[in-house]
Amino acid sequence: MWRLIALPLAFLGAARVCAEPLRITTWNLNSSVVPAAISEEENRLAGIASVLDSMNADIILLQETRDRQTCERLAAMLRTARYRVAVCSAFTDDSGHRLPQAAILSRKPIKAAWTEPWKADGAVTPPGGFAFALVRHGSGEVGIFNVQFKNNATSGDVEQDSQLNILKREISAAQLLQQADSLGTRLTDRPSAIVLAGSFNTNPDDGQFVSEMTLPLLENAGFKSVFHGVPLEDRITSPGNGRDPDATLDYVFARNAGFLADPSIVASELSESFPVGCEMVLRPAVFAAKAAPPLANWQSVTVTLVVVVVMLCWWWALGRKQYYSPALAMTAGEAGSAKLLTYSDGIGFPPSLDAMDEIESDDMFLPIQSSSSSQIQLLEQRAALAEQRARRATDLVRKGMVPHLAHLMKDWLFRGVAAQREHLLLTQQAGADRMAELEQRLVKINSQMQNRLGAYERRIAELEQQVIAKDRINRELIAAKENAIRQALAASRIRERETQNIRAVG
Repeated sequence: MWRLIALPLAFLGAARVCAEPLRITTWNLNSSVVPAAISEEENRLAGIASVLDSMNADIILLQETRDRQTCERLAAMLRTARYRVAVCSAFTDDSGHRLPQAAILSRKPIKAAWTEPWKADGAVTPPGGFAFALVRHGSGEVGIFNVQFKNNATSGDVEQDSQLNILKREISAAQLLQQADSLGTRLTDRPSAIVLAGSFNTNPDDGQFVSEMTLPLLENAGFKSVFHGVPLEDRITSPGNGRDPDATLDYVFARNAGFLADPSIVASELSESFPVGCEMVLRPAVFAAKAAPPLANWQSVTVTLVVVVVMLCWWWALGRKQYYSPALAMTAGEAGSAKLLTYSDGIGFPPSLDAMDEIESDDMFLPIQSSSSSQIQLLEQRAALAEQRARRATDLVRKGMVPHLAHLMKDWLFRGVAAQREHLLLTQQAGADRMAELEQRLVKINSQMQNRLGAYERRIAELEQQVIAKDRINRELIAAKENAIRQALAASRIRERETQNIRAVG
């Protein structure tokens, strides 16, 4: 009964939680450089505050901001609500120079907050890090990671630098998932939901990122993107600049939470990136309890077995009648020294169990006879009747409970097999989808590699032509040099001969 009462209350609590969305906005401000004039910076912060006021977010995630003082000034300019700077990073590079920072502003209660830089993985160290804040929302807590992955800047070798940037983002994504999974041991209570948002600086729509695993790593870990199923024209966060096309570089991922609608992207000239806003709701725990049916099945089977054993004991106890009651003992005591029970001649021995039940139910007690042999015979007959009653009770249990128990076990086994089959089908479907995705990626990679191989072959052919031309020029130069040397030698010999002739004549 308590479960029946608690279930509607749980649904009411779930409806209350679902009715309270959490609004999140992420924006890459591209403002790590100090402006030349203070007034210019103040005007830009006022414009940023105006855009953020229009989005009316509960949590604001900022990337590539300058420092905490700038975030404090921005929070003071916001008019929609009173925001607090939950955390702002202070990352530096290996030489100690300050990097672009990540910050979290919140109008929700803040339970915990910290920042951590990305760790080195072998010889590769991703720049920057992440900012984390645990905020109170409704009846639960939400863990929010504000991330800033390596951008796509290159220097000399474009191909090598691009692959190195991809590797740094993949390393950062793997460390981010480790941090998200370790929240249960780092915090007192595990958050109801986890959000990963910020500048991921990768675009799966671009061919040069087709082999990158940054976003698939997050999706395989159970995080859903706010841009899932949204066409490219509705999710442009970084507009093209002539050199690069329109792209989606800023994302919001959530686990154990759902998005109410498509995200809102506000076009603004205050940054190279557009702010992204979304509304999400936490999944109530009452529905998450459905994810653990095996324990409940075992509990139901255990309770059923206990009930069956109790019923068997009860039927067995009913089969054993108490043949010596206090009334019979009183009758035997009044009769004298025989103290044994028997039937009177008028009543006779009951022919069946039903007749025996009628006699006992009517309190027809047995008179005493003096013959010990007849008394022993009657007691043996009563014992045989008791055994017969016990056998009938056992047969009744076997005929009634054993088929029911067998049907229950069969139903339980069928449900288990059906659940396993459904799980296998889901696993097979997920594997097939994964294989289809891998095949598509392999086709893209193959096409990209074919294009690159074609470009390399054309470049090799051009270099071969250049080598042949240079070889021809070198040969011509060598031949011309040889001719010049020969002419010089011939002229020298002629001069020597003329000199000798002059000396001879003189």
